[in-house]
Amino acid sequence: MNIGRITAIVCKDFLEALRNKTVLIAVLLPLVASLFLAAVDNPQQPQMFLVGVTGSESRQLTLFLKEAAADAIVVSPYRDAAAGKEAVTQGQIHALIVAEPGERFIAYLDGANPMNYFPLKDVLQTVLSAYKGRRFEPVVDLVILNQGKTSTSLLPLWLTVTAVMIGVMVLSGSFAEEKEKGTLDSIRVSSAVDGEILLGKGIFGTLLVLVVSSIMLWLNKVELKGEPAAAAALLLILGAVSFTAIGLIIGLHARSQSAARAISTLVYLPLIFPAVTADLSPITRRAAEVLPSFYLYRGLRKALQYQADWESVGGEILPLAGFALVLSLLTLLAYRRTLDRER
Repeated sequence: MNIGRITAIVCKDFLEALRNKTVLIAVLLPLVASLFLAAVDNPQQPQMFLVGVTGSESRQLTLFLKEAAADAIVVSPYRDAAAGKEAVTQGQIHALIVAEPGERFIAYLDGANPMNYFPLKDVLQTVLSAYKGRRFEPVVDLVILNQGKTSTSLLPLWLTVTAVMIGVMVLSGSFAEEKEKGTLDSIRVSSAVDGEILLGKGIFGTLLVLVVSSIMLWLNKVELKGEPAAAAALLLILGAVSFTAIGLIIGLHARSQSAARAISTLVYLPLIFPAVTADLSPITRRAAEVLPSFYLYRGLRKALQYQADWESVGGEILPLAGFALVLSLLTLLAYRRTLDRER
């Protein structure tokens, strides 16, 4: 047994692995995910809950919560229980505490998002028991609102994943494949001008996202009417345009279909993971706010789960429209540079 030859084989395999995009993806993706998981699990950055308080003892309870749980609860006063409960059902706050004289509180919790519900329930029980001076006795009656919508809480996530996957991964691979096989050159020698080719690709990607999303909504028996339906449709269109533009940019710069698949896979996880974990940590929230997937996911969640109107979803529609415009312009610029390079 020759140690030198074995060492040479090991070194060769390492060098080939560094050149192999598939191996790099298999190594880098878990590493990137672990960084986000570490941020989520950082005890110095706890999750913040939006809690409303109402009732005759709301002032004293508000002062106590701000002092005892400032790192976990953001307190907002409400004039009456009806207004607070409406805020919970619309997803504006995570819970409402009714503070009236007596032995027990009543807390209304948003049950549409299990990721928030279970940790919030524990926080409220602990803090309110401390307020009453009865740390080992339950002092709050929990009432779950939006309970019937819990089963649909994952649908905004799947719609976002679908838009990102089709736009970024499918479009980039398809466009790169046409370049590699010469199909794109055949189209370009026809009467179609370059702008028409790019626009056609973009429309195809957008329509594909919308068709698949519509089928998904139909299969899940989602019925939207009025402003929530229009808001969801606009969010899906803007999201589809944004991710289709990203896919076309990748396809334009990739030299082969395999390279496009590799690049799109590396782009896919950073687009999805911070967006769906934004509520778990301030770190993931700051990372998610620079991504179009974050605004698409949050907007769809408001429209589908809480039947939000235009005003409520405006904070997601405007940034997503900005992403769609900027990414479309970048796609056009990348296309022109590719043409200039090939001439």
